[in-house]
Amino acid sequence: MALAAALTLGGCGTLVEAVPTVPSATLPPEAVGLPADAVPGPSADRASGTGAGAHEPLEDADVVDLVARMDAVLTEGTEDDWAAFFEGEELVEQQRRWFRAVREVPMDVRELLPDAVVERDTGDGTVVQLVLAHQVTGADPVPARESYRMTVRRAAGQEPLVSAVEGADRSDGHPQLWDLDAVDVTVTDQLVLLAPAGRRDDVTALLPGLESAVANVFLDFGTGGRQRLVVQLVDEATLRAIADDTGLAVDPAGVSITMQGLGERPAPGELGVGVSEERVDRVVLDLDLLVEELAFGTPPGGWGLMRHEAVHAVMDGDPDVRPPVWVWEGLAEWYGYRRDYVVDEAYRAALDPLGEEPLELPDSFSDYYYDSQEAGELAYASSAMVFSFLEQRFGFETARDVGVGLTRVDTWRDAADADALLVERTGLTLEALEREWAAWAAATYG
Repeated sequence: MALAAALTLGGCGTLVEAVPTVPSATLPPEAVGLPADAVPGPSADRASGTGAGAHEPLEDADVVDLVARMDAVLTEGTEDDWAAFFEGEELVEQQRRWFRAVREVPMDVRELLPDAVVERDTGDGTVVQLVLAHQVTGADPVPARESYRMTVRRAAGQEPLVSAVEGADRSDGHPQLWDLDAVDVTVTDQLVLLAPAGRRDDVTALLPGLESAVANVFLDFGTGGRQRLVVQLVDEATLRAIADDTGLAVDPAGVSITMQGLGERPAPGELGVGVSEERVDRVVLDLDLLVEELAFGTPPGGWGLMRHEAVHAVMDGDPDVRPPVWVWEGLAEWYGYRRDYVVDEAYRAALDPLGEEPLELPDSFSDYYYDSQEAGELAYASSAMVFSFLEQRFGFETARDVGVGLTRVDTWRDAADADALLVERTGLTLEALEREWAAWAAATYG
């Protein structure tokens, strides 16, 4: 993640299945002495999108059938066919945008799978969970899974209609840009780029710097089996919605988000979608911030923000390994901005408020994201300075290789592996590295 601070220049819920209830009576109004227009009929319900009127709870077989029909339309149907599954003008229009975007993104896998019945009868309908399994061509090593919860209302004698759609859980990949806005898609040799519709001129202007940044990251860190990265360019509000983190002290300028990989598909006629140990990455960047930076020209190595987040996406650490946060963010921040003269200015600014206090490496995520903008600037600068020190003392390749190696070492439990790596590469233990870095930083920027 990179925060929009001066330094960085832009740096499942539990499923509850209710006992099925007997559907409400569906006698026509005239049978109980009411005028024919006293109770809304099915067509009025569908037009209102309120879910009013009698409905029948869905059984598992109904859910499997509905999702199968939706999947067939997503694969081969039309936008109008897709819109017919939904009710309510606003939801229908949102789903039309979703359908166009998801169909436009090049995918080797594009599939809807039935996952669960969350609640049989809410009063508004049955809440079901389904998964969009999707594998973006050239970018995803395995299919990703994005989960949705849909409220489905079935009036007597009619096909079920979806009256509400929301995300199931942030760890299940929702939302993506296609859930929030109309999308233009640009595909190059190294990028699958999603941006809000109507911003093609901005995307065209930014594209050389984005491609240059990704090319450099692929060259220096490898591709991890990818040909491309999936990058979403969004405004500040959409970026925060996708990041879905209300505790951030400042709005992020960019994030690299990990999505769960698809595990086992449900057996025919059954519910339940598995989760893979493999993961899929998505980069999200502040489009307006990058457009502002166009006034200063495109950096020769590509946009620093793109380099920063691409390092995160390509490295994508083992979730069972916990390196210090300063390694994870410092490596990306250093690589993202090491070619820019403003790095020296940011380093000096970070040291100024310390006065006579010794410079220490931050070891808490709060320092970077949740405390304050000032704390974040210091955390990013001090972390990146470690790799600037290593580059100056030992060269670029050593600085990079030490950073990559440390991301694979669980130093929260034991520093022995980190010491062994550092001694082999630099002759320094982790403690000695921190001591010599602090002295170098004070002498160089203090």
